[in-house]
Amino acid sequence: MFTLIPAFKYGWQQMQKKFWVFLVLTLLLSAADISGNIMLKDINIDEILTMENVLAMLPPNFMLWMGGLMLVMICIKFFVITFVLAGLRGIQAMTYLRMNIKRFPKYFIAILLKFIVIGIGLTLFIIPGIFLLLVFYFVEYLIIDRDMSILDAFKESWNITKGFRTGIFFFEVNIFIIGYLLSFPQSLWPDTTITYAILVLINVVWLPFSWNAQGWIYQFVSSSQIDK
Repeated sequence: MFTLIPAFKYGWQQMQKKFWVFLVLTLLLSAADISGNIMLKDINIDEILTMENVLAMLPPNFMLWMGGLMLVMICIKFFVITFVLAGLRGIQAMTYLRMNIKRFPKYFIAILLKFIVIGIGLTLFIIPGIFLLLVFYFVEYLIIDRDMSILDAFKESWNITKGFRTGIFFFEVNIFIIGYLLSFPQSLWPDTTITYAILVLINVVWLPFSWNAQGWIYQFVSSSQIDK
């Protein structure tokens, strides 16, 4: 088991050290997220979800746009994990990126498979999905950090998270609760420019903080497994 205070402390320190790198990634991710929200609002998705034949009711280009946004967010996450790992390894961010950019195709396939597996688990009364999220938590990290094959990365994530899944679960709960509390502008001024502006400002600090905290947990968990 690990405590969250060192993870959060590390996240805060790294967020300040590499503020400009993470600023660009945060702005890109926020832009993709806000674009998706605006699209959902434009098609009155809340009303559509109450109707039959949901896919038939959606505009022809809606799924294409949402798929494109998902691909963009997956790509951004690759750079996020790469820069987090660069900090953990004490290597310049761009140098580490050049070293690992060739691993992007494996990362891309792995994260799609991970989404599918967890999604199937969530449809089975939610609990299996949460369990799969915890056991495959570090698949992307292992592919980028150790150049593992996709199958080996899934197996290794299963192995290194043993004994730490409760801690990872509480980390995710804390991230969810804090993120929910920080998103209060959405309830005060729903779907307005000021809402999105405040959320971007919050993300500039909050996302790099949580990304690096997650990286610290990966380092702790993987190192503990090696020491056994």
